[in-house]
Amino acid sequence: MSRKGKERVETEGKDEFVSSPFSSLSLGGLPEAPSGASLSEKKERKLATGKTLGSGERLEVRREKSGRGGKTVTTVRGFPPHLGLDQKTQLLKRMKTSLGTGGTWNQATMELQGDRRNEVMGWFQAIGFKPVLAGG
Repeated sequence: MSRKGKERVETEGKDEFVSSPFSSLSLGGLPEAPSGASLSEKKERKLATGKTLGSGERLEVRREKSGRGGKTVTTVRGFPPHLGLDQKTQLLKRMKTSLGTGGTWNQATMELQGDRRNEVMGWFQAIGFKPVLAGG
């Protein structure tokens, strides 16, 4: 292919794109950003509640595959009855976020996608539970 017949656009010395397209925008009418101190306080409260959540309760962590179409699932059983549904939901949400996996509650059993036994064991030990590997 030849460049005959195509005109070249001169790019040197042109000031068309020097100004910012956002320079005409104003911040008037926008809400103020939350202060950093309140966000860190919330995180500290979450960590504090997580640290006292497990007081040595035994949890069974297993890897299951049967009845799931060949998909591997990590299940956790044996949660203490004093944990309410809200606490269990928050616990699952924090775990899914920190491990980067999906999961759900199936009655009294926590189910996480994939074989995550080692990560789950470490996570529960960090918040005070005593997890044990169960099954094969």
